[in-house]
Amino acid sequence: MPRWTVRISLLRLWLQSTSLLAVLAGYSLLLLFNQQLAGLHRNAAHRQLAEQLAAELSSRASERRQLQPLLEAALLPGWRLQLLQPWGSRASGPMAMPALESRGGQEWLLSQVPLALSDGSRAQLLVEQNVTSSVQQERLAFWLLVVAAGVSSLFTSGLLRLVLQRGLVQPLQEFTTQLSATQAPPLASDQIPVAEQPEELQPIALAFNDLQQRLTVSWERQRSFVDGVAHELRTPITLISGHAQRLLRQPGLEASAPSLRLIEQEAMRMGSLVSNLLDLARQDSGRLQLRRQPILADEAIVQAYERLVFSSGWRLHLDTPAAELPVAMGDPERLQECLAALIENALHYSPTPLPVSLAADQQGNSLVLHVCDQGPGVEAGEREAIFERFARGSASINSSNRGSGIGLAVVRLLMEAMGGSVQVADAPGGGADFQLHLPLARPLGGPPSA
Repeated sequence: MPRWTVRISLLRLWLQSTSLLAVLAGYSLLLLFNQQLAGLHRNAAHRQLAEQLAAELSSRASERRQLQPLLEAALLPGWRLQLLQPWGSRASGPMAMPALESRGGQEWLLSQVPLALSDGSRAQLLVEQNVTSSVQQERLAFWLLVVAAGVSSLFTSGLLRLVLQRGLVQPLQEFTTQLSATQAPPLASDQIPVAEQPEELQPIALAFNDLQQRLTVSWERQRSFVDGVAHELRTPITLISGHAQRLLRQPGLEASAPSLRLIEQEAMRMGSLVSNLLDLARQDSGRLQLRRQPILADEAIVQAYERLVFSSGWRLHLDTPAAELPVAMGDPERLQECLAALIENALHYSPTPLPVSLAADQQGNSLVLHVCDQGPGVEAGEREAIFERFARGSASINSSNRGSGIGLAVVRLLMEAMGGSVQVADAPGGGADFQLHLPLARPLGGPPSA
C-alpha cells in the first residue's frame, strides 16, 4: 500500500473516531440533561400538589381535633399524609426538598410541608407519594433514548465516513495522482491546476507548482552545463589521444612509450566518460536516437573480442555457441559500446589472471549476450540499484576500480532504447553474469519485428 494511502487512511480513521466520540459525548450530555429535567419536573409537580393539600387542610381545620378526620378523608391513592412535629405556636420550619426513597421494590417521593391552622398552631406535614410507575417510565424512556442514540451514532458514523470519503479522501487521492503524474525531469507544463483543487489544498498546489518551476530551471541549467562541457571536452580529448598514437608510431621514442601509452589510455577513458555524459544528456532532453537493424550474434561477440582481447591482457575468452543463433534487432555500434563497458567492468572486478568470458545464447524471444567474470558477484539486493546513475555496489569498496558510476547506467539506457534490457545474475562458476537481452528480428510464433 502506498505511503500516501496509509497516511490518508490514518487521518480518516482519526477524524471519524474523533467525530464519533464527540457525537457520543453530546448524546450522553443530552441523556443526562433529560434525566435531570424529568426529575425536576416530577419534584415540582409533587411539591405543588403537597402545598395544595396543606392549604386545603389549613382552610378546613381550625383546630387540632378537626385535622385527623380531614387527613384520612384527603388521602389519595398512592399518597400518605402524616404529622411529624408536636403542636405549638413555634412549631414551624422550612419546607424540605423532596427526596426519593426505595421501599420494598417501590419508589416513594417524600417532602415536608408546613401546616398552619387558624388557631395559630403550626406543624410539619409529611407527604409521601408512590412514584414507582413514573420512575419506571422514566427509566424505560432513558433506555429507549440510549438505544436511539446508539442507532443514531451508527448512522452518523456511516454518514461521516461518506462525507470524509467524498470531501477528504477522494480530493487527496486525486491530488496525489496528479503529483505522481509529473514527469522526471520536470517540465514547465507540469503544473497542478490550482483552481480545480479544494480550497484547503490550493496552498499545497501553489507550493508544489513553485517547487516544480524551480526544479525545471535547475534541471535545464544542469543539462545545458553537462551537454556544453561534454561537447567542449571532446575536441581536446580527441587531439590528445591522436597525438599520443602518432608519437607511439614514431621511431626513437621507446623510452617514452610507457608514458605515451598511459596518455592514450587515459584519453580514451576520458573520451568514453564524455560520451556517456552526452548520452545521458541526450536522453534527458529526448534527443537520444538509435538505429535498429539486424545484428548477428556471432559477428557481434567476435568483433568485441577482437577489439578488446589485447587491451584485456589476453584475459578475455570467447565461448563458442552450442547452436546457430537467430538474428536480433538493435544498434550495432551502441551494442559494442555496451559490451565494452561490461567487459571493462568485469576485468576490474575479476582478479588477475582469472579470465572473463564472452558468450551468446537464445532465451525465449530474446538473444542474450553474456559477460561473465569470476569476481565477488553482485548481491541480490543490489542487482537493480547498480544500474542507477552514480551508484556502485558493495563489492566496489574493496576494489581499485575507479569507475565513475555511470557506465552501467548508460548500458541500461542504450539497451532500453534498442528495445532490450540488461540484467545481472550469478555466473555458473561464481562471479557475476551480465546479460544483454535483444529482441529477435523474427520472434517465435510471430511476425518480423518492425
